[in-house]
Amino acid sequence: MSYFKESSTKVANFNLSKPNSFYQKIILIFLVGFFINSYSAFSQNEMSYFEGSFDQLQEEAKKKNKPYFVFVHANKNKFDSVTFANQYVQTYIKKRYLAQKLQAPSLYADYVVKKYEVKSFPQILIFTPQGKLVDRINSYLSPKKMIARLKLHEGKTGSSDDRISDFAKAANPELSLKLQTEGEIQEVYHFSIRPYGVEEKTIGVQLGVFENYQNLVNNVAELEVHWHDNILVTFVEIDGKMLYRLLLGPFYSYEHADRYNKNLKEKMGLRGILVSLENFNPITEDNKNEYLIESIETPVESENPNKR
Repeated sequence: MSYFKESSTKVANFNLSKPNSFYQKIILIFLVGFFINSYSAFSQNEMSYFEGSFDQLQEEAKKKNKPYFVFVHANKNKFDSVTFANQYVQTYIKKRYLAQKLQAPSLYADYVVKKYEVKSFPQILIFTPQGKLVDRINSYLSPKKMIARLKLHEGKTGSSDDRISDFAKAANPELSLKLQTEGEIQEVYHFSIRPYGVEEKTIGVQLGVFENYQNLVNNVAELEVHWHDNILVTFVEIDGKMLYRLLLGPFYSYEHADRYNKNLKEKMGLRGILVSLENFNPITEDNKNEYLIESIETPVESENPNKR
């Protein structure tokens, strides 16, 4: 007999006509309250999502000055069953964030998918209270890592049109006219650049650091000719001078990155070094163990994000 059934039987067997019925009433009230609280705790063990459109979510975030994220999914996933089912994750998000869940395909989801170029599911888009996209999570994170990732963006600010405003301020009409009248066109490139949210323990194959931007562009173009679409670039300023770091990635295990690097050397004669995409420290024999497949807490579905 279950605990609830046994307790209910005892309550039903109380004889309230006896002299000690007052105490029995007290016990009865206590048990009813216990059952109600237990049921409430059980039934509320679900993630709380914002109900409304994406535009309404943005308005609510501005009004409450809270960062927010949009969880876009298509099928059953570990975010639902593990991460967002965790009590501590739910409590943290309720206090610090607004959250919306969108099922793809659907009207609201399709709008977000197209606007923010969501190319895989599930995916989590993280925004400032003013609507600036600051991060995207496209592989599974455990509850602990999820909270750590969200904490990185708690205090961030900025609107979605910040970069357009910066661009307008930085534009130079006089220089534009000079280019038109005096400049000589060297080449026309198709450019597509967007920020990349780095996952924990991801690896990049660093091919070089360039002082000259044109050299960087030429090397990127050469890599694309050879069907490399996993090109990453970071900007590093040293003593007032901008340098450009060129990498291929991301890779989710040492084994995959090492194999990819060896293929680059054999097929293209390129000599890369493996670096952590979190801090760009080299990965050597001394620290490679933490990047091995067996050391990764939750391997992603595909060990080869570049489909090589």
